Amino acid sequence: MSERGGADRLEAIGTMPVGRLLLRFSIPSIISMLVESFYNLVDRYFVGHGVGYEGIAGITLCFPIMLIIMALSMIIGVGGNILFAIRLGEGKKTQASLVMNNSLMLLVLVAFFSLTAGQIFMEPLLRLFGASDETFPQAQTYLRIVLCGAFFQTVTPGMNHFIRSLGHPRAAMARNLVGAFCNVGLDWLFIMKFRWGIAGAAWATVVSQLVATLFVVAFFFRKDVAIRLRLAHMRLQFPFVRKILLMGLPASVMQICNSLMNAILNGSLAHYGDLSRYSGDLAISSFGIINGVMMMICMPVVGLVTGAQPIIGYNYGARKYARVRKTLKAAFVGAISFMTVCWAVVQLGSYEIAAMFVSPDPSESEARLVELAGSAMRIYAAALPAIAFGMVAGNFFQGTGKAKRAMFLNACRQLILLIPMLLVFPRFFGLKGVFAAQPVSDALSAVLAGTLLSFELKHMRSFEASGNSADEKDRL
Repeated sequence: MSERGGADRLEAIGTMPVGRLLLRFSIPSIISMLVESFYNLVDRYFVGHGVGYEGIAGITLCFPIMLIIMALSMIIGVGGNILFAIRLGEGKKTQASLVMNNSLMLLVLVAFFSLTAGQIFMEPLLRLFGASDETFPQAQTYLRIVLCGAFFQTVTPGMNHFIRSLGHPRAAMARNLVGAFCNVGLDWLFIMKFRWGIAGAAWATVVSQLVATLFVVAFFFRKDVAIRLRLAHMRLQFPFVRKILLMGLPASVMQICNSLMNAILNGSLAHYGDLSRYSGDLAISSFGIINGVMMMICMPVVGLVTGAQPIIGYNYGARKYARVRKTLKAAFVGAISFMTVCWAVVQLGSYEIAAMFVSPDPSESEARLVELAGSAMRIYAAALPAIAFGMVAGNFFQGTGKAKRAMFLNACRQLILLIPMLLVFPRFFGLKGVFAAQPVSDALSAVLAGTLLSFELKHMRSFEASGNSADEKDRL
């Protein structure tokens, strides 16, 4: 396809019927997110069967550090993509190219920082996050290998956002499919056949991310891509760097807060797990299972809002506010409906889900793990529809460049509301209180998001009626 074909893809974002457009962008994203979360779940499955619950605990202990790396990548990937989509909507293609190429250079710098800092502070961080003498060797082995792939972990997901905004959602999906299927196959090979243990899971992750990175980089050299990688545009320019960082902060705040939350959560699980009839290691392992299941549930909604984001950003930049509202409404209906179904499945089948991660003939420790994970999963997933509402609302503020409001909402869910609850609830309810803090925070943050969104939509309608553009004061 020619350059004209690439331009036609961009113009379709502002002209195609919203329902069809959202399906076109979201279905590939949903599939890719489902597959990506599936291989994370399969990772725990193979580790549970090939290593044991100590291996699941080891991966869970590494999760806060991996979230920090993801957050740094999201600052660039999401922030650059939002600014990129808005500039495309405004017809400023040269600026859009500068944004995309500056973003790539920033992602490379983030990867170098992650690798260096992770290796230096690995042991104190893992100990801080609740690693015991039994689980520390597993966590250390896994993290030391995975950090070797920091470049792939940052560049690949960061640049994949731009593939979607350039009107190629299927190519973005293909990248995730390639990486995910490669990871699943290598997990089976390295863990179950080669018997490499937790190191096998780590190497499977690194190799699959390398394959996905090659796929993403190759995309930007295709002839049908409207805006390509250009060495001359990679030289960092402070005005663009500043806007990329500020626009990406809301999404990264969620991940950074999530990392801090996971660190506190792991510490609370270790402490209150030892005070319960279970152990701290079993409590951390149970959360590893629950977290994998929750990722599988939430990732399709992430895919939906990711697909909606360039549509919202482009049409907001083009001042087509009616299309922005239609996209928002469709995203709400899809996300809340899906999460409601998932809530019912978890409440009815949590023990059966947990049993998938242990051997068919479980030991006493594995049976206790299933018992704890099954009961805690019901508590942890109690507010799934509220999560969907908050995610869509937060994505609206991100997509329209309202960075401060999006950041505030993300911080409320994972920092302002959740962390105090994680510190208080267990004092009254013990180990159950650790798991109950999340759904309560989700419900309260959804109420707050709905209130802010209502005011913003009224504000948008008033500007639409007056014939002016939306208020620029909160845009970056």
